[in-house]
Amino acid sequence: MKRILSYMIVLSGLLFASCSDWLDINKDPNNALKSDVSKDLLLSYVENTMNRAQTSSSDIHFMAQHLSKSGDYSGAYPFLTGLIQAQQSDTYWDTPYQLIANLRTIRAKAVEDNDPGYEAIAIALTVQNFQKLVDIFNNVPYTEAALGVESTSPTYDKGDYIYDRLIEECETAAAKIDEALALPGYSTTKLAASDITCHGNLQQWKRYIYTIELGLLMRISNIRDVSAQVTAIKDKVLNIEENINANPGYYKETDKMNPTYQSFGFTSVNAVASGHQQVRPTAFLVDFLKYNNDPRLRVYIEPRKQLGEDLKNNSNYTKYGLENDYYIGVPYGQMSPPDCNHSAGIGMGILGGSSSFTTGPQNPLTVKSGAEAGFFLAEAALRGLIPGGDDEAKRYYEAAVVSAISRYEKAIQDDGYAATLKTLNFPEEAFAPAITVSGEQAAKDYLAQGNSAVNWDLMTTTEQKLEAIHTQKWITLYFVSPYEAWSEQRRSDYPRLTRSASIANGNKLIARFHYPDKERILNGDRVRAEGEIDIYESLVFWDKKNDYAPETPVYE
Repeated sequence: MKRILSYMIVLSGLLFASCSDWLDINKDPNNALKSDVSKDLLLSYVENTMNRAQTSSSDIHFMAQHLSKSGDYSGAYPFLTGLIQAQQSDTYWDTPYQLIANLRTIRAKAVEDNDPGYEAIAIALTVQNFQKLVDIFNNVPYTEAALGVESTSPTYDKGDYIYDRLIEECETAAAKIDEALALPGYSTTKLAASDITCHGNLQQWKRYIYTIELGLLMRISNIRDVSAQVTAIKDKVLNIEENINANPGYYKETDKMNPTYQSFGFTSVNAVASGHQQVRPTAFLVDFLKYNNDPRLRVYIEPRKQLGEDLKNNSNYTKYGLENDYYIGVPYGQMSPPDCNHSAGIGMGILGGSSSFTTGPQNPLTVKSGAEAGFFLAEAALRGLIPGGDDEAKRYYEAAVVSAISRYEKAIQDDGYAATLKTLNFPEEAFAPAITVSGEQAAKDYLAQGNSAVNWDLMTTTEQKLEAIHTQKWITLYFVSPYEAWSEQRRSDYPRLTRSASIANGNKLIARFHYPDKERILNGDRVRAEGEIDIYESLVFWDKKNDYAPETPVYE
């Protein structure tokens, strides 16, 4: 019996009467769609699946240390204890490869139809999926991947080789955009109807593609000179104030809402979702926002419902002078942290953009922010990879922070959180006051305070500035892309995170995942050739070191 690998094309048997409802085509992300499905429907399916996957996994939020477990749920939590088994990697392997298979179909159909616009988008999305695979597993099948029965035992390509090819593919995709724009009579009407990411805007897609390339280049910038390549594209990326917001038509019905809102916020009848109760923002995140007067605190974080100590005796806030503080995160990795009533939660503003149970489920999903590009360019200028030195680094850094805060202007000005959540027994006085100035002014006030953690002019060393750039990027990526936050923290070692309070072995942060169990069974010779994988020591090729990390303190 032939071995059929997880990354080959699997015919799902899904039949679609029409492609009018994008939200109905995400039923099974672990199977590729039939090759006779139109490229329009395939693109909607792939984009919707990728967008949902970007923030849906609590395990990746754990890796980024944005979230940890709550005190109201019990379980093994291997991504907090470090006892990760091979089978727990399956999803993080299967989904990208099955999407890559669909994207190969889209690309082939686009070539057949002489449609360089679709071809460019298929290339760009393929790049993103392969980058995710390398960033999680290092060496993976690339050249022979997703070929179905043509390659049932694909070889593993080196991570650095794959990155080189992905950078080349970004250039190819950008050229295809130019080709589409130059075609007489080229129409984006059908593309606009199926592209839920940039809605057929090829100029925005081109900026998005160059932003993907910038991220690839900066990821390898610690091991290779990429200055010429970064300089060549620095003015082609997303504008710093620009955001890629995907919305296939979310509305308030189960499985039709913004997936982040549904998974980590509220149900269609305004009840608290189980995902909201299962996880809590980490103490590190909450404290950084709180103690640095960040206007996003009221957006990112929901206050605790009750003052005083946790009734299960899992906290000793009084010892730390916190018994009257409403904004307290949970220690990262603590297996028995304070319960949900006595710890801060995920903010309604980050989930739905406002305090409204009506518009929240309809809120767009941010796929990529221009602020990310700004932080990359700030780092590049500071390190001399692009011209401009410290002055240019400061300009990029401050513009990125202003963009990152301004995008939540409505949410930081919203004074309705207390009234909305009063129905869920939150006391009115628990909520941080609304910000009365514009988002831009709030950001400028934040940057101008007498605090060397955020004020560039008060930072005296390059290391301080690098730490500020990367920490602000990490904050910006909260509920935008925990994958990117985890990867960038591994590359830069900023912010300075602590290891899980429940880590079973070792004294470091988890650096990668094991190859999945089914891959060991179906492609065992190739996996064994990669050697024994240690999730702390077998680093992804761009990760230069994984040093000792102190243990997370708990409120005891």
